[in-house]
Amino acid sequence: MRKVRDWSAVIDRLNKSPKGELKIKMGSPGSAQVTRCRLLAEWANLEATTKGAVLHLRLAGS
Repeated sequence: MRKVRDWSAVIDRLNKSPKGELKIKMGSPGSAQVTRCRLLAEWANLEATTKGAVLHLRLAGS
């Protein structure tokens, strides 16, 4: 079953996190990479990388 994420809520959580970083386990390396591209296109203050199926989000400048 596919997990639908509220990415606005995830970004809010990222903004409130003390370190300005989050790691999110995705379903596959491909979905992590596609999500990374979509998030970078939508949010300007974001750095995103992937390692396998894990998406690493970080606030730019943190």
